[in-house]
Amino acid sequence: MYRDDDVARSARANALIDEIAELERQKIAQSGVDQRLESARRELATLQVAPTAPPPAPRPGLLVHLGVFLGAAAAAYVGYGLLF
Repeated sequence: MYRDDDVARSARANALIDEIAELERQKIAQSGVDQRLESARRELATLQVAPTAPPPAPRPGLLVHLGVFLGAAAAAYVGYGLLF
């Protein structure tokens, strides 16, 4: 066995140890992300199941405004005609 083989083996072992350590850190970080994802899904599910407030009443549309304006104009016309 050559002396260079031991050095190469030692360098490769150190590289593998560093790689394993990095993969373990990523695994731990991923488990934190997975837990947060599951927590967010549960919270969203509870918000969607909860009864929501009824939708607001619809606002009067153009036809209602036009009707009120025409009614007021007709009343003003009749009132003016009766006064003069």
